[in-house]
Amino acid sequence: MTCQARSSYMDTEVLWGHRFTPVLTLEKDFYEVDYNSFHSTYETHTPVCCAKELAQSRREGQLLGPLPS
Repeated sequence: MTCQARSSYMDTEVLWGHRFTPVLTLEKDFYEVDYNSFHSTYETHTPVCCAKELAQSRREGQLLGPLPS
């Protein structure tokens, strides 16, 4: 079976605040791959700033507002 791996992406391909849907399940002592959801993502609660800015705002006691839903 052929497999393609990339280590860089275009900025239009990156979905901020998304994670890949799990594709591996353990079925009767072997792993099964669900290729139908291989490219599927789901949205997660993610800050709209970088980690450095988030840490700084927490140290200063500032609130950045609600996370996106």
